Amino acid sequence: MPKGVSLGKKMKVLRIQDTHNQVGKAGAVAPGVTAEYPGEAETISLGFAPGKAYDSVGIGRHGNFMLWGWSAAPAKMTEAGRQLFLNCICYMHQYDRKPFVRIPQRARSRTVVDTYFGRMSMRSDIADTYLKYYFPPELSQKYKQDPEGTRQYYEENVELVYAAQRKFRIDEDLKSLGIRSNRNLAMLKTLIDLLKDTSKAKLAQTCLTRYTNQSFKSPQAWQDWYEKNADHLIFSDIGDYRFYSIAGLK
Repeated sequence: MPKGVSLGKKMKVLRIQDTHNQVGKAGAVAPGVTAEYPGEAETISLGFAPGKAYDSVGIGRHGNFMLWGWSAAPAKMTEAGRQLFLNCICYMHQYDRKPFVRIPQRARSRTVVDTYFGRMSMRSDIADTYLKYYFPPELSQKYKQDPEGTRQYYEENVELVYAAQRKFRIDEDLKSLGIRSNRNLAMLKTLIDLLKDTSKAKLAQTCLTRYTNQSFKSPQAWQDWYEKNADHLIFSDIGDYRFYSIAGLK
């Protein structure tokens, strides 16, 4: 043990409430806020709760809503906790009644795929189950005896991963059109240009709808939508692998 270190020494923490861990012991309300929500959500303070990830949000903002990770009534809060709560309310006032875009969590990020492959490589007894549950049947059948083959295939095509029917798929439609990524604006511009090619227009329309949730009927309508929204578009994996328009986004 390093000299001067004492096991009995307690770490200084900001105590929010006096509940002795009997009531309202949670101190986290959400997973870490990521780039999925630029301008729409932010972490005000990290929080801790058993079983929650290190970067979990203790106090956060989502649009004009404040997320507070504790549940004790003011009478059970510490003086510091009460002051912190009031300060958060004052900070949140600037967002009062302002609309915001809600990005629903409908899928898991493509980064989770690597986690699944890691588990499959460590436990061969679950590999078949994971392949059937998280990947389309044609791939789970093709790579039934070769999980590493599946991993290599997905790593090579990670920019084309999307989720459908609770399974991670590679967008072969985009690949056939010569597009190598489904999450950048260049992809949308290319697809809109392809609407003018009668041999590719139908497939381009399908892909545009898949990634924007829009269904315009003419190339000009798509072009007008793109020019109006290009500066405000973000792509979200967990938001069902599609683009969202966020006003004011730079």
